[in-house]
Amino acid sequence: MAVESREGGGECQSGVLYCAPMAACAAIPLLEIAPLAFFTALALTPITRAFARATGFVDHPDPRKAHARATPLLGGVAIAGALAAAPLLARAIASSSVTAPRPGLLAGALVALGLGLVDDRRPLGPAPKLLGQLLAAVCLIAWGTDVVPLRSNPLLAAAALVAVVALLNAVNFLDNLDGIVGTMLPVTAGGFVALALVHGATVDLALAWGLVGACAGFLLYNAPPARIFLGDAGSHLLGYALAALALQSLEGSFTWPHLAAVVALLAYPIFDLAFVVLDRTARRRPVHVGGVDHTTHRLAKLYGPWGALGVIAGLCFANAIAGVWLWSRSDPLSTVGTLGILALGYALFGVRLRHVSPTSTFVT
Repeated sequence: MAVESREGGGECQSGVLYCAPMAACAAIPLLEIAPLAFFTALALTPITRAFARATGFVDHPDPRKAHARATPLLGGVAIAGALAAAPLLARAIASSSVTAPRPGLLAGALVALGLGLVDDRRPLGPAPKLLGQLLAAVCLIAWGTDVVPLRSNPLLAAAALVAVVALLNAVNFLDNLDGIVGTMLPVTAGGFVALALVHGATVDLALAWGLVGACAGFLLYNAPPARIFLGDAGSHLLGYALAALALQSLEGSFTWPHLAAVVALLAYPIFDLAFVVLDRTARRRPVHVGGVDHTTHRLAKLYGPWGALGVIAGLCFANAIAGVWLWSRSDPLSTVGTLGILALGYALFGVRLRHVSPTSTFVT
């Protein structure tokens, strides 16, 4: 998504600050989208909450589930509405120059959102859910972004396909405790904003700022105790949005430091997914069946729900700093060393959390 703003000869384009020597950009590009998305989500969430109750999109309590009262779903629909409305409002109110996203990106987002809505209404099995995730990933990689090496190397394209599906599942897995995804997303999306502003990465700032604002607005209703859940529609959409930002950032330059920066930014959802898969495999439990054995549940057991949110916010902020720092590295040693430190830190963290006994029940 190209963004242009001209003032006194200076130019801001695609989130990159190309300012003439005697002129400066007057404001951070498209910053206005964040508050617009925030207040739009704030307004839409009660509406979708009431609609969810009226139409039966409600997650009912169960002895195997963490929440104790029936809670509406469809929070993801409110976020989707905020993401769509904020750029239009920015055009109308602030005369912001925001170009339309690629059709493939929109198509994949609709697939991800629709897949989640169907699953929220009538839970899908692993196979149909995986097929829908693959379809969304194909839309994003083939028509929604333009990373040249993925078009010329089938092996890289296949790896990207697996990575996008894994990220969709990672965010879906993380949506298991009040406020977790709403806390993680603004920090991580802010990291991609920093990549654009500091290093000139080709990130869609309208989408990134929109995620910061919309998820923050939704968090006011989703913080413990949650009055509405994202639902699979929301977690799939947000996982897809993070994948879109990650691939967009690699459009300008697909290098090992840049790839390492993206991995660092997404380190926490990657860690939680790996932890759950390895832990359930070791305990001979089904990987695809939901349970209260995630890193988030164990953190909540140690520090309470608000303490868990604080720990995860801090980790995501540290990941964002590491990602922004890695982007400009030119020597392999610093790149490998930083990733090694992150991996070792999360491995030790995982060992500690594995000693916190989870509840043995599962949710479907």
